[in-house]
Amino acid sequence: MNKYFNGVWVASVDNLDFPSARGLSAEKLKAELEDIIASSKKANINAVLFQVRPAADALYASKLFPVSVYLTGRQCWELPEGFDPLDYMVKRCHEEGIELHAWLNPYRITLGSADKPNQDLSALCEGHPARVHPEWVVAYPDGKLYFNPAIAEVRNLITDGIKEIVENYAVDGIHFDDYFYPYPQRTEVNGVSTVIEYDDKKEYDESHTTLSRDDWRRENVNKLVKQCYEAIHAIRDNCSFGISPFAIWRNKSDSCPEGMDTKGLECYSALYADCVAWVEGEYIDYICPQIYWTFETAVARFGVILDWYDKFMDGKKAKLYVGHGLYRCEAEGWQPDEIPNQIEYCRKTRNCTGSVYFGYSKLKNDALGLCEKIAELVK
Repeated sequence: MNKYFNGVWVASVDNLDFPSARGLSAEKLKAELEDIIASSKKANINAVLFQVRPAADALYASKLFPVSVYLTGRQCWELPEGFDPLDYMVKRCHEEGIELHAWLNPYRITLGSADKPNQDLSALCEGHPARVHPEWVVAYPDGKLYFNPAIAEVRNLITDGIKEIVENYAVDGIHFDDYFYPYPQRTEVNGVSTVIEYDDKKEYDESHTTLSRDDWRRENVNKLVKQCYEAIHAIRDNCSFGISPFAIWRNKSDSCPEGMDTKGLECYSALYADCVAWVEGEYIDYICPQIYWTFETAVARFGVILDWYDKFMDGKKAKLYVGHGLYRCEAEGWQPDEIPNQIEYCRKTRNCTGSVYFGYSKLKNDALGLCEKIAELVK
């Protein structure tokens, strides 16, 4: 019997988990990575999903993307004191019997908000691919910049970035999270709330496609996912490619009777992420839906969603893992035994063979004594 995949997401964006601050010395960076490994071992974690490209930048040696501001304090092309966090983490994880999956955000270029936008291309460092190719970039009203999924050169850049990692580092996997087209922003006009359109009309018109705009966007994402899968396996077949989508594929309706018995935002229609197509097309190795709700969440019950995936994955080639909202474990409405109950539920299904926890800080701080509980449940 294969071991249960017991993973944790370690986020670098906004210095959430690593590094704890910008501009740390190489020795302090090493110490923090060692702490991640030690904390992970306490919970019997056997896979670390390490965010090495949070926003078109790198926590590793790259010729395509500049070194991350979250590592150095400013975008540049030199690693701090020559220290390569990905290289160090791969080697140390493997010494401890832990898999290392390189977690990337494919499209995001900058972090910002509607109130505090960060959309000045000239603020990016010289040589940044978005600055060199502003025609690849879309500014969305959420205050961020994104690479346009409709552009073939963008797909090639993202794929080349993945190839660079797989060729140069012995990572066990490449991992995408839930960000594809941006989460929709809304505006109110004459008392009516509407979604602000993503600015890709030019590319859509020039494509001369017969697809609807929504289907065309989904196809743009599908092309990237398939291209990345093929590139990874052409280099090294033992390197996995996995994605953790927003958990609700589609809500059940008259137009989609095969959907889930949920009432929330759909990754299919809001983010143009069709996880069903990826699994059925066999161009991901694992899917890890982020089921960040409880068994009692009315609009999206944990058990209802997992049951849907468990049934859907019958006979499929890809593996099914579940993303747990560990970051919410102490929130109002969450019971102390919610996460352990979720893990136990996962282990009773036919097809779920892993759990991944977000975020790492709750694991590190042993919130609600969950380290020991998780370690016992997955040993």
